[in-house]
Amino acid sequence: MRKRIISLILSLAMLLSLSSLVMAETFEGEAEGYGGNLKVAVTIEDGKVTNIEVLESLETAGISDPAFERVPQAIIDNQSVAVDTVGGCTLTSNALIEAVTAAWLASGASLEDISKEVAVEAGEKELETKTADVVIIGAGGSGMTAAVEVLRAGGSVLLIDKMPSIGGNTIAAGSALNAAGSEIQKTGTMAASSIEAVEELLALEAKNDDMKRWQESIRKDLDAYIASGENYVFDTVDLHKLQTYVGGDYVANTALLDVFGDGAPGALDYLEELGMEWQPRITAAVGATWQRSHQPARVFGGAGSDFVLPQYNFVKENGGEFALEHKADELIVEDGRVVGVKGAANDGTPFEFRANKGVILATGGFGANVEMRQKYNTFWATLDESVPTTNQPCATGDGIEMALAVGANLVGMEWIQIIPSGDASLSASVANEMYINNEGKRFVAEDERRDVLSGAILQQPDTFCWKISSGYSVDDIQQGYDYKGNKIVDLVTAGKGYLGDTVEELANEIGVDAENLKAEVETFNKAFNGEIEDPFGRKLYEYPMDKGPYYATLCYAKVHHTMGGVEINTNCEVLDTDGNPIPGLFACGEVTGGIHGGNRLGGNAIADIIVFGQIAGKNAVK
Repeated sequence: MRKRIISLILSLAMLLSLSSLVMAETFEGEAEGYGGNLKVAVTIEDGKVTNIEVLESLETAGISDPAFERVPQAIIDNQSVAVDTVGGCTLTSNALIEAVTAAWLASGASLEDISKEVAVEAGEKELETKTADVVIIGAGGSGMTAAVEVLRAGGSVLLIDKMPSIGGNTIAAGSALNAAGSEIQKTGTMAASSIEAVEELLALEAKNDDMKRWQESIRKDLDAYIASGENYVFDTVDLHKLQTYVGGDYVANTALLDVFGDGAPGALDYLEELGMEWQPRITAAVGATWQRSHQPARVFGGAGSDFVLPQYNFVKENGGEFALEHKADELIVEDGRVVGVKGAANDGTPFEFRANKGVILATGGFGANVEMRQKYNTFWATLDESVPTTNQPCATGDGIEMALAVGANLVGMEWIQIIPSGDASLSASVANEMYINNEGKRFVAEDERRDVLSGAILQQPDTFCWKISSGYSVDDIQQGYDYKGNKIVDLVTAGKGYLGDTVEELANEIGVDAENLKAEVETFNKAFNGEIEDPFGRKLYEYPMDKGPYYATLCYAKVHHTMGGVEINTNCEVLDTDGNPIPGLFACGEVTGGIHGGNRLGGNAIADIIVFGQIAGKNAVK
């Protein structure tokens, strides 16, 4: 009898177990995210969500991580899709919510049942206080670099950021750092037309003594290079300065340019010391105007991860403190000195953080602030909502406004850069790309400045163009990955890129005139071989356009970089309207003005944030 009872109990337990297995079902849902299609699997048990798994995603690692960590858990905890999105990851958050909603509805649930309001905790929050030797506002590339130097000098550091993750615009940046004269640069070759470009720069009338000094130095080095008979990429730090100055319409601060150009090669070593690696070949970023753009080997991830995560790891491992989702609103000034910052956390908690030695503004530019763009723009017809931006939503000019409130001087605010950008960019280099309009015709020299390229795109039918790449660029150089680390075949599958084994096939794929495109490719190759002069004056080449398969991506003009900001001196001290340093206040990165002038060369921003981030950190902790 006892054995029979035990047997019945075991049988009942098995039936209950089988019953629970039957009741747990998995449903799939999809939605369009920031990077493309996002697919989830949602496990439903007894009408409740017990697990959410992301099956497919093209979202940018590092930037989208907070959304993947928080949104699914919030849905499970609240048993509702009416949860908050994560700041800075709004598109990814919404895609997760939509995909989970679709899967949950597929289980037979009603929209009313799964979208009940989530209770929000109310009540007054207690003031949060912290103190460190240096408080840094902004945890992007420049702020993180400054933090490394504070810690190396033996100081304590607190980084605050309004975003839920570190990295700012840097972690989403194109992967290129401009620096002159590296050993990597000497492995590349240079077309004869590039020498002509240098000669043209040397023939320009010097605007001041610094420009004259640079030209004289370059002349001496170029003569020696030509006499040597070498054909590696010629470059010097003074050529980098001169091209930055001329490319910025002669309005940059030449003292800052000297610091920038001299410090850029050291930025390569600085990042290597922190664990990143460089690809063994040189390139030219869009708008770089020269082959000095160094690309990371993606040790830390795609896009700009290698330009901020090495510093982040160092800061975290050496006692640096972070306060994320804390929006700074006001600098604290006592007896004429900046001693801290006030603001509020995302949950409404007010904070007041004090600095024993200095406060560093590293808050970036204002490319994502339409009102601010419109206020200062004097160059473009409009920079309203109709003009998209490549910037992260954090780029709203907060640091500029805070500095202005304590008497800081602003310079170059009218200079706002628009860049050619699209759904995908297969390469960070312009040396092997060709731009065509929707008639299959070229319309600009692809090695031109970014403002020239963007202006030309805006004049094309439908204000867009196609970027064309060959097998050399995509397969041989990029090894099947775009510069952000995504598989190019995935981008093509997602409709963000187009592929053809021949020029004619590619033309048919993108709907342009095949004969026009063939003619343009032939002209491109003749100019590459030196048989003719390029009709648009292009001088920068690396490979011909004669190897399939051929690739194309759509390209539009988007707000990218704001060259203006708070005025600084060579110590990264913020200056007031009388030209005097504001005690205790430093700045670095895109929040500053005067370094790039009226136009920033592609690949210069990363060098900027490292060079001046180091200087700001060292001086703030003194």
